[in-house]
Parts: sequence; structure tokens; C-alpha cells
Amino acid sequence: MAASTYDELLEIPRGRGMLANDVAERIGPGLRVACGVTPEDSPAIVRRKVGDRLTELCARLPADLRTSVLAALALHPDADHQFMQDRMGWAARQINRDHPRAAIRRMKVGFGIIAEQLDDLVDDPRINQGWHTGSLRALLRMDVDPPQVLEERTIVSTADGLEEVELRFSAHGRDDDRTANPITASVLYGGEITGTDSVVPSHRTFALRLPAPLRAGGQHEYGVRFNARPRAIMPPFYVLTPLQPCAKFNLRVRFGTDVPKQIWRVDGIPSRTIDDFAPDDALVPADRFGEVALEFSRLQQGLSYGLRWAAL
Repeated sequence: MAASTYDELLEIPRGRGMLANDVAERIGPGLRVACGVTPEDSPAIVRRKVGDRLTELCARLPADLRTSVLAALALHPDADHQFMQDRMGWAARQINRDHPRAAIRRMKVGFGIIAEQLDDLVDDPRINQGWHTGSLRALLRMDVDPPQVLEERTIVSTADGLEEVELRFSAHGRDDDRTANPITASVLYGGEITGTDSVVPSHRTFALRLPAPLRAGGQHEYGVRFNARPRAIMPPFYVLTPLQPCAKFNLRVRFGTDVPKQIWRVDGIPSRTIDDFAPDDALVPADRFGEVALEFSRLQQGLSYGLRWAAL
């Protein structure tokens, strides 16, 4: 019987955990797919990919579980002891317990939660659909009308034989302008659009056929240009709200000569709160060419990341 993702996690803490020389050999197939590991990855890259994904998921755990899991994996900067028992003793002291067994129990609870999330990355077709985003670079051109969004995305397949991915783009505006100004997309490189659908006028999906089928863990990069709404009806924000895992998001917005008086960084908030988002500590300046460049990492699914600006 194949080992579960939970069982695969239990293989990591022994010895030096994620710092062990042979850790790449102990990473099971479920973890490899969920973390975007490819057959060509070196042991160092396997260590980085799996470590980054597990650290990301640990950030969502309660403090006592997070401390225990990070220590078990040797991913906590203060818990790099040679033996797991020593790391768990350190973790027990951090959570005000007297024996390593208390931290080990919390480690197992944390592993159970993380295993469920890792399984979702692989098995939930509503969220994953056989792939997730490794990195996304987006350029929003507000210096043209209608504005354009250029996306370059690296995807990672989580299933063998992936031939098509679904692209999603939302552009809100007044109801009477949506039909007259539909969302359009064109491929810059890396595939062809074979179909499109629109459940509501403000949201459109596009089917992108890949040049060749991907195997599990395989990566592919493509570029797409989306035409958004005319500037007069476009809402004053651009955000990414990932439904699938996304490790890195680079965003550049070019306003040109018409720079808003205030621009805010949106760093992981519920999408319904964007209209009211305007904290003083999130203001960012544009450069002399009217551009703003931001970088986000370890994005959480369902939260929004990007820019909001005062009405032009």
C-alpha cells in the first residue's frame, strides 16, 4: 500500500530533518508533486522547493503547532540540532512544556493539518485542476486605453498528461459597458487559446492548449495578453487572488504621466475589502516614469495581492 502524505512527512524529521544530506531521497511522491519537484531537480532544489512549501503551510498553523513542526523539520533558525530529540526538547521549552513528547504530539497534529492541505494541492479539481503556479510576472499598462495586462506564468503539472489549462480574468465595470467591451486574450508564446466562456460579463475563462503534454512535476511557461475595461470604467485596483498555490508574484504597473495621488500595496487581504483598503503604512511611490514594481511570495489561496490606487 502506498504511503500517505502524512506518512511521507513523518520520514523527514529523523536525523537532521530538512538539513540532512539524504533528505531528497526521503521525499515521497506525494510531497514531490505537491511541492512542484521535477525529476530533473538537483537535491539542493528539492530541499528548497519542499522547504519553502512546508514553511508556507506552517505559517498558517497555531503558534504551538507551528513551532513544533518547524523544529521537527529543522526549518526553524533556532532549532538546527543534529538529532530530532534535541530539536523537540527545544520546541517543548518554547511552548512551556517539560518533555519533548509534548512537542512531538503537537508535531503530529500539525503534520495532519499540513498533509490535508498538501493533498488538496494534488487531488482537489476545483482548486488545482492538475496544475499550480510556480511564478507569475504581470505588467499592467495603464498608459494605454483600454489598459492591457501582460502575464508570463510558469506552471507546474501535478498530474501526468496535462494538455490544457484554464485561464481566468476578471474586469469589473458598469453593467451597460460590459457587453460592449468584452474581455479578450491573445497568446504571446507557449500555447494557443482553443476556447472561451463567460458565466458573467465581468469574468471570462480561456482554454489554453499546451505545446505538448506535461508529466507530473513538469513545468511550462507561457505568456498571454489580456485587454481590460476602458480606463473610464475600470475599478482602481489590480490584484491576483490565487485559487491555486502560487509561490511568487511580480507585478509592475505603468501609469505613465497620469500617476494617481495615492497608491497602496495590497498584501494578502480578502477581496471584498479592497474597495475600502487605504492604510497609511501601505502607501507606495511611483518612480520618475510613473511605474510601480512589487514582489510577493508564498501567496495564500483565496487572498488578494497587488495594487490599489486613488481614482484617476
